[in-house]
Amino acid sequence: MNIAYFPNQIARNAGPVLDAFLQSCRNRGISTVQDSMDADMAVIWSHVWAGKMRKNQLVWQHYRKHNLPVIVLEVGNLKRDVTWRVGLNGINRSGYFGAVDQGPTRAQQLGLELAPWRNTGNYILICTQRADSEQWCNQPAPEQWVSDIIKRIRCYTNRPIVVRPHPRFQFKKAWPDVAMHQPLKIPNTYDSYNFDSALDNAWAVVNWNSGPGVEAVMKGVPAFVGATSLAAPVANIDFSLVEQPLRPDRQQWLNDLAYTEWTVGEIAQGLPLQRLLYT
Repeated sequence: MNIAYFPNQIARNAGPVLDAFLQSCRNRGISTVQDSMDADMAVIWSHVWAGKMRKNQLVWQHYRKHNLPVIVLEVGNLKRDVTWRVGLNGINRSGYFGAVDQGPTRAQQLGLELAPWRNTGNYILICTQRADSEQWCNQPAPEQWVSDIIKRIRCYTNRPIVVRPHPRFQFKKAWPDVAMHQPLKIPNTYDSYNFDSALDNAWAVVNWNSGPGVEAVMKGVPAFVGATSLAAPVANIDFSLVEQPLRPDRQQWLNDLAYTEWTVGEIAQGLPLQRLLYT
């Protein structure tokens, strides 16, 4: 068995993660071949089709068209710059991360905690995503998506609405009676932004299927998400519940979520590879 990798199509912070994953493959006897479109499977960095990763879209489409596995590596949400997401044939709930119904051990080891569900807050926070990502596939332009979401929310509540654009995919459109919360980079970090400040007085978060939905739920803020969001099992889909959102038990969800991300050392040991391909 062999796996194709594409070292010139990764983000600046991705090198150690990709190297660790390739080492785990070689330890398993899987041959690694650079820039090949004729391997048994492939590993790519991210589902964002922009910059150096733009060509990864062709890799993704080619291997999936031939029903061949694609491992997707990505920046994590649980421990930013410490844990990294490793998924099979996807990087959100459309992908596979191994067996579910796990115990709490790994979540405890990572120090993951759930804030109590919040029953207060003022505004509805809409968090947008990159349109040049596979995660946004088959969705309208982000501006149109926001307009549609605002109309749906207004059917059920008069709460203030705040829109927070993606830090790397912003737009200039404004909506009447809707505030904007501009992402600000946190000093001395690679790509962390001030999402906590946006959550300060949020009643609920709306996000299709990226990090803000997961982070909101972990911090006790009800979320309204799409079916492919990793937060979907403990979030809301129906906007008619916006004034009384579901606040289910999240512990089993957190237990399983802990197995979607791994440290570089764990990746090198082959822990995610074992879960994805051998169990």
